[in-house]
Amino acid sequence: MRITLHAPQDLTLSDLAEEGLQISAGGEDVHFSAMEMFNTSLALCTASVLTAYAERIDAGLEGLAVRMRWEYGESPKRIGRITMDIRWPELPENRRKAAERAAAQCTLHHTLEMPPEVETRVAGPAGGAEV
Repeated sequence: MRITLHAPQDLTLSDLAEEGLQISAGGEDVHFSAMEMFNTSLALCTASVLTAYAERIDAGLEGLAVRMRWEYGESPKRIGRITMDIRWPELPENRRKAAERAAAQCTLHHTLEMPPEVETRVAGPAGGAEV
């Protein structure tokens, strides 16, 4: 699998069948951090769902790539908008809308639509939360 960092807030997940993980950056101002990891996770979840869909419709996966671009929001600072573009050369044209519906079924996509409750606890030296 390959992650290509094009620019800050812009990456592509591709070559899903390749062994191992390769990360390449398009410049010195581009690095793989938590926000890139978050967007890569969403891209990988989506690609996994599309892989299962491809098996059902007997479509090839050669060239499947997911490009993620995001913008930040304020108050509080967060990712405010994500644009996901999927390139799938072997997908039949008449299956495009169904593939878009399938892509939206990834667990992380659903999690973003219905965010979980997050509880944060900080432990002191005497114990408390298990770390």
